[in-house]
Amino acid sequence: MYDWNDLKYLLAVIRAGSTAAAARSLGVSQTTVARRLDALEHALSTPLFERMPEGFRPTKLAMDLLPLAERIEERASRLSDLASAHARHSRQVLRVSTTPLLAAHLLPDLLAHYRHEVSEMTVEIDTSNNPSDLVHGEADLALRLGTLPQNPEIIRSRVGISHWTLYASRDFVKTHGIPASPEALIACPLAVGEGALTRILPLQRLSELLSSHPPAYRCDSPEALIALVRAGLAAAPLPVWLAARDETLVPLPVSACNVAAPIWMLCHERNRHVRHIEAFRKVATLRLRAMRRQFSEPEKALDQAAPSLDFTGPAATGNPS
Repeated sequence: MYDWNDLKYLLAVIRAGSTAAAARSLGVSQTTVARRLDALEHALSTPLFERMPEGFRPTKLAMDLLPLAERIEERASRLSDLASAHARHSRQVLRVSTTPLLAAHLLPDLLAHYRHEVSEMTVEIDTSNNPSDLVHGEADLALRLGTLPQNPEIIRSRVGISHWTLYASRDFVKTHGIPASPEALIACPLAVGEGALTRILPLQRLSELLSSHPPAYRCDSPEALIALVRAGLAAAPLPVWLAARDETLVPLPVSACNVAAPIWMLCHERNRHVRHIEAFRKVATLRLRAMRRQFSEPEKALDQAAPSLDFTGPAATGNPS
């Protein structure tokens, strides 16, 4: 009988192409990798690799075993994740997965209200670019924006709508005027997304609008994007619920980047009766629904800001979009 643990060495060598590269990926010595492969081949009574001067070449059998080994790897990972989730719950730990923007500007308010209900709790916040897998127990709850894939195991609650529109600082408007058309907007310094931010639809639309015109700034951080706008260095799409809180920022009347995305609260169905998880889900859902007036549409934000927008400038020309 072979050792299941040796399958990870098989997978690592196939993926990396050599025992040296596999050893680096696994954090073990090259000798250990070679020894475990030898043990696996002995247990299966067949060679899995051709030892070549340029590296290890997997045999046909090894490639046939690859999808089976990957399924075992996936199930072993899921078992470990579920065990970790159980241990987390027993230690009174709540793990929330969300985006950096929501974590910085929305989650603290939700946690403040949650603490009134559950005070003795450690909260872990995951803002990694790859959303945590609720099915595998990598997180207990998630706050997400936009369209989500359907999964019958995940409880989804739409708790708000995040409207995005173009914003600039009042200093920016004093210098550049109020761009009233896409053509006038392009003449202004603009900030677009880089890296993970390129997946945000309003930033995609701004990049498409610029077309062959280079932007003044590219950034891969929501905080950097907001800082550029606040400093008056550029205009960029921002969520209304965030920008409307800042009296130094004003919405611009170019609707090319106006986008509405639902805000979802996600939880695996197996966690619906875990007390501290369900408490956060209920508190956060009620709080977000109570905050809906802050998630106003761009047109309302523009109407509210209009009385104070009496600036003129070189970009305040063209037909309204």
